[in-house]
Amino acid sequence: MNSIESAVSTWPGVKVDSHDRGGGREFTFDGREIGHIHRGKLVDIPFAKRVRDVLIAEEQAEKHHVMPDSGWVSYRVQSDEDIGGALWLLRVAYLYHVITMRKREGHPLEGGIDIDAALSELDMSDALQDVFNEMRVA
Repeated sequence: MNSIESAVSTWPGVKVDSHDRGGGREFTFDGREIGHIHRGKLVDIPFAKRVRDVLIAEEQAEKHHVMPDSGWVSYRVQSDEDIGGALWLLRVAYLYHVITMRKREGHPLEGGIDIDAALSELDMSDALQDVFNEMRVA
C-alpha cells in the first residue's frame, strides 16, 4: 500500500478498491469516486467544473490527461515531494463530497467531521474558499 492510499483510507467513510481502468486504486465516498491513482504515479480527481477551473488557474493541478475539457484534473506524482500535493487535492475532493452529502437530509457521516476546521487546515486560496462558501450556503 502506498502512502497516498494509506492516508486516504483513514478518512471517515472512504473505501479503497481496485481501479478497473488502467490499474491502480480507486477512492470512493458514499459510492462516489473522489479520485483514483494509476500505479502510484498519476492521480485523477473529479471536481465540479468551477472548482476544477480554480485549481487549473492556480496551477494546483493540470487538465485531465485524457478528457481535458471535463471537470476532471490530473496530478503527476514524480517524487516523494509530490505526495503532499496529491493528498491535498484528494482532501479537497473528499470535503467537497462530504459537504454535498451533508446537504442531503438525514445523511449520516461516520466519525463526524468538523468541516470548518478541515477546510481551514487546507490553507485554500481565497478563490477556492469562495467556491466552497457559495456551495455551502446554496
